[in-house]
Amino acid sequence: MLSPPANSERLSPIFMHFLTRYIAFEASHFYRIPELNDQENYQLFGHKANPNGHGHNYVLYLTVKGSVDPVNGMVLNIKKLDDTIRGYVDQHYDHKQINLQHPVFAVDPHLQPTPENIVMQIWQAFNQRLKKVEIAELRLDEDERLYTMYYGVEQMVHLTRTYEFSAAHRLHSFELSDQENSETFGKCNNPNGHGHNYVLEVTISGEVDSRTGMVVKVDDLDRIIDKQVYGRFDHKHLNLDTVEFQSLNPTSENFVQVLWDLLEADIRSLDPARSVQLCCLRLRETPKSFFDYYGN
Repeated sequence: MLSPPANSERLSPIFMHFLTRYIAFEASHFYRIPELNDQENYQLFGHKANPNGHGHNYVLYLTVKGSVDPVNGMVLNIKKLDDTIRGYVDQHYDHKQINLQHPVFAVDPHLQPTPENIVMQIWQAFNQRLKKVEIAELRLDEDERLYTMYYGVEQMVHLTRTYEFSAAHRLHSFELSDQENSETFGKCNNPNGHGHNYVLEVTISGEVDSRTGMVVKVDDLDRIIDKQVYGRFDHKHLNLDTVEFQSLNPTSENFVQVLWDLLEADIRSLDPARSVQLCCLRLRETPKSFFDYYGN
């Protein structure tokens, strides 16, 4: 039996490891700019401007990176990491009214407690508390359809919005014979087609607007998706009802690229001054298959 090496013989770790923990919490908030009246605030923020507030079941994912300790084999003691996360979140967010009870948002009524601002604030707080590791990524889910991600780059935040729609298609390439199509696509080559509940995740990035606390207004993004996705493809047969797939095989690989080409310019035009841009599209065709596209 080999004896363990002496301390001086232990090899220094050379690989970077990533550890992710998550925590759920409940909180309420509202968005209001003090200088604006009720009508102006509602025009800007919609129902989120209700001064009585509304709430969310938040989920926070913290990813840290570091080298593995050669003695205990861990990047960081998970119990200590959990104590750090839970201690801060319990004290300042869980079951709190953020506008009124958070030590940062309560003292600055111009700082809106949007998920963009919250994820940056939590990054700063954890960055001061975690000494042996670096934060690699912080993700905050506001609900099942919206989450933000922050990587510590000044005011640059990634926002992801999820949309679901239904469509039918037939996988059939005009470059192949009928027999080759049948052999290649199997049941998906059924001449009558088949369908999916597609789920589209749209990820954009940009600097957070200091006035609204947002990368973009979600309602503006929703309007683009309503026009370019729902208006074109929802409850349609892709091969028969759309111009995009008259001669293009509607595989999900092709579909996600078509969606990118339809969305990219409209999203970039939302706020060119703050470099808002489309970063990634993820198209979920089935629970087992999804396809990511990042443009050029």
